[in-house]
Amino acid sequence: MKKRIGLCIVVIVAMGLLVGCNSNSKATNDELADSISFTATIDEVSDTELLVTVLDNENFNQARVNMQGFDSLDFVPEKGQTIKLTIKNQVGMSEPPFVNPVTIELVK
Repeated sequence: MKKRIGLCIVVIVAMGLLVGCNSNSKATNDELADSISFTATIDEVSDTELLVTVLDNENFNQARVNMQGFDSLDFVPEKGQTIKLTIKNQVGMSEPPFVNPVTIELVK
C-alpha cells in the first residue's frame, strides 16, 4: 500500500514537471494585441524588478517592471540602458506603477 502511494506521488510530480517544461514564454498574438509599448531608461536593477524612467508615454513618467517569471531577455539589464518595453494592459495602482512585461528589447 505504501509503495503504491509513493508511486502515485512520483508519477504526479513527474507529470507536473513535464507540463511545466512545455510552457512557452514567448509573447502570444493575444498578449501583443492587448498591450502598451514605450521606450524607457533603466534607473535601477534588482533580482525581481527594474525601475525605469519612461521616455515616450504621457500616462506615467516611471514604472516598476516585474521581472519575476520573465526569462525572455537576450541581454543583461544594466543601469543607463535604453529599452523598448511592451507591457500587459493592466497597470498596478502604485507610485510608480507596477507593470508586467510581454517583451523587452535593448535599444542602446
